[in-house]
Amino acid sequence: MDRRIEALLPAQRVIDDGDMLLYRALPTPDRVSIGPFVFIDHYRHHSTRGIGDKPHPHAGIEVLSYLLEGGVEHRDSAGFHDRLGPGDAQWIRAGRGILHAEQPLGGRHGLQLWTSLPAAQKFVEPAYASYRAADIPLVQAPGSRVRVIAGRVADAEGPMGLTTPTTFAHVQLDPGASVRLAVDDAAELGFYVLDGALAAPGQPSLGPGMLAILSAGSQVTLSAADRGPASVAVIGGLPAEKPILFSGPFVMDTPEHLRQAKHDYSSGKMGRLDGVPF
Repeated sequence: MDRRIEALLPAQRVIDDGDMLLYRALPTPDRVSIGPFVFIDHYRHHSTRGIGDKPHPHAGIEVLSYLLEGGVEHRDSAGFHDRLGPGDAQWIRAGRGILHAEQPLGGRHGLQLWTSLPAAQKFVEPAYASYRAADIPLVQAPGSRVRVIAGRVADAEGPMGLTTPTTFAHVQLDPGASVRLAVDDAAELGFYVLDGALAAPGQPSLGPGMLAILSAGSQVTLSAADRGPASVAVIGGLPAEKPILFSGPFVMDTPEHLRQAKHDYSSGKMGRLDGVPF
């Protein structure tokens, strides 16, 4: 059964200053999560100015980065150091807490997403992995290219393993092209328009910054509008455990756990990076 669009949520333009355009699609007043995803930032900038280029902490989540264009240098308080280029993906299990910084190597276009760790995993040890573009499965059909980063989409399995069953794929469509994707019928799914426009039955086309929530089903059909190519992220998975409590870069299940994360950060238990925390 094909999934249909149940709700449309326009992302908030957090920054739009001529150099950087940053959309935030989750969380919103109307929606906190899709599957395990509780945060979606979609950014594009021209300079070497970054969003997370200064050391900052995370806890209680897994941080996913996917780079469409440009390059970035990663370093963190656990000693991991890496460089990512176009088409590469990155996974950080923040768990009990980690500090990291991402220095752009030039202009970039990409996604940063957070998944909420289950309550029993909120304080696990931090971990890190990256995945090169060449190692991410590519499913091609006339007019479409699908890169599967996590989960099973279009009979391909993504290499990124997360704590909660997760779906994350990047779909590129030629003008007017359509693709039908087999997906996990148990997953809570949506799609986010990165570039171009998708045709939507009975309504105007869906442009960049639009997040669609999908009904249940075992297939997803995406169709590009005739006027140009389209680029779309398909995201979701097993629903995040509730409650979900935010405090800046920390996502926990209880107020007590939020207080513990803040104390662990300020006391240096999450490690230090470039003298942070002071």
